[in-house]
Amino acid sequence: MAAIRRLAIALLALSALAAAITAVLWGAALAGLAHTSVIATDAMRPAFVTGDLVVSTPVPAAELRPGDIISLPIAGATQLVTERVIEISRLPDGEWSIIARSDEAEPAVAAEHIVGARAWQPTVRVPVVGGVAAAVLEPQVGLPLLALFGALVAAAMLWRGPRSTAERPA
Repeated sequence: MAAIRRLAIALLALSALAAAITAVLWGAALAGLAHTSVIATDAMRPAFVTGDLVVSTPVPAAELRPGDIISLPIAGATQLVTERVIEISRLPDGEWSIIARSDEAEPAVAAEHIVGARAWQPTVRVPVVGGVAAAVLEPQVGLPLLALFGALVAAAMLWRGPRSTAERPA
């Protein structure tokens, strides 16, 4: 029983660490300091592959060059899409026109994005984690994991550790 309790406490500690990292990333997104996204395709290979979690930070649009990889907002959504800059030019109103595409093998997929003084550029890549995070958000995976988390809490709280010799009856 003590081994189960120790295992439950260790798994709860890992869950707490994951929750703390998530809270920091969420706070950074709210403050406009960083934005996280999950790479959906292998189009940016070898830099990024499907399932990578990417943390993008703002960079001045004036510093971007063709060949740079950036994360851009999708029209009407809160998600970012990661693409390679093909061409960038300053517009008369101070904004920037960025022609980007997600796959170098298909130039026809290039699209124009209009951004202000800054754009998002991936600065941290965490392999596989994005795919795991996306899977956990699916009910068929997330609900059983939530039940397992509840069982771990119960195991850690209800099962007592070994008694000391002073507590044992004579």
